[in-house]
Amino acid sequence: MSPIPRKYKKLLVISIPVLAVFVGFIAYIYEYTSTTHYCGTTCHIMEEAYETQLHSVHREELVGCGDCHLYHGPNIAYSLIYKGYSGMKDVYKNAFAQPVVLHTSEWSQDVIQKNCLRCHQDVVANIRISDGPQCFDCHRNTPHGQGTQSFGIQTISTPLHSIGGS
Repeated sequence: MSPIPRKYKKLLVISIPVLAVFVGFIAYIYEYTSTTHYCGTTCHIMEEAYETQLHSVHREELVGCGDCHLYHGPNIAYSLIYKGYSGMKDVYKNAFAQPVVLHTSEWSQDVIQKNCLRCHQDVVANIRISDGPQCFDCHRNTPHGQGTQSFGIQTISTPLHSIGGS
């Protein structure tokens, strides 16, 4: 086996640390943007969903936004692609389309349904759900209640609104 040429050694010495920093940065951003606090306080369209979730049985100490809305399987690539797609779709809509209501894509609905079943598998063990309605078809107001967005028409008073939030 021949020795590695000097120019390739230099390239390896530079590229491996750069790659490590890049992977670390991506991991940090992924974790940071997956928190309930991030979703609820940095994105104005999510404020109502965040606030209503704080009043539900799925409140932040127990269940975060990512527990329902992010993929939780073994495929890291799928997780990154899904999070990137859904996050960029939300950023685009917030920046350019100014959505009045929140809508989930079919892909997001599939992720949410799988997460419902993942956490509540004991509850639904004796229910045939494979070809029936999705969990959220009946439990649409869980955990977000009936806010003024796509969740319903009733206004909900929340702590952020009572202390001067928008």
